[in-house]
Amino acid sequence: MQFDRLMVWLARAGVVAPREAWLAQAESPAAPELRGSGSWASDWTVTRGAVERARSLARPGHKRKTDPTPCDAIPEGSIRVRPLMSARDLKLHNWIADRLEAEAPICSLHAGVALSAFLTATTSHEHSDPLRGLVADLLIADEHGRPVAALLRDNTAEPARHLMLLDALLDADVPIIDIPARPGLAALWDEIARVLPTG
Repeated sequence: MQFDRLMVWLARAGVVAPREAWLAQAESPAAPELRGSGSWASDWTVTRGAVERARSLARPGHKRKTDPTPCDAIPEGSIRVRPLMSARDLKLHNWIADRLEAEAPICSLHAGVALSAFLTATTSHEHSDPLRGLVADLLIADEHGRPVAALLRDNTAEPARHLMLLDALLDADVPIIDIPARPGLAALWDEIARVLPTG
């Protein structure tokens, strides 16, 4: 009762809108893009203008370059960033990483790993290393960093190098899983699951 009298007095003094006006505002539906109702929606409707003004005054952030510099415009000797994987390979990598996290959390997935990072060739010497330039497309490692399996795409551009890669992995008894051009995810995961450590 005291609250009603106070509101009436404030409305007469012109401090707040009359009761009917603020009741109508509270009962009016929120803007269509808002999810919610009641005071939250009313408060947001009032605040939205301030947010938009602040956003218009804010300094623009850094934008990603979508159009790379043409190769002939790059100065000789400069170093540039390029994607580690194609968009398609990245999707496959993330899918396998998610499955590993759910079904074999002790394992980790690595991309573009040089064989010399996890293999040692006893025949290598200063001028001839049989592992030089050989890279596994994807590598699954256990909790100790030991290789569990190497996932390879067929290197049709350099078949001799691909054979050297296969020979090195076979000599080291690292399981090899072929990544087909259009991999069936269920079949690929079945192959991966067969070599994962248990327990």
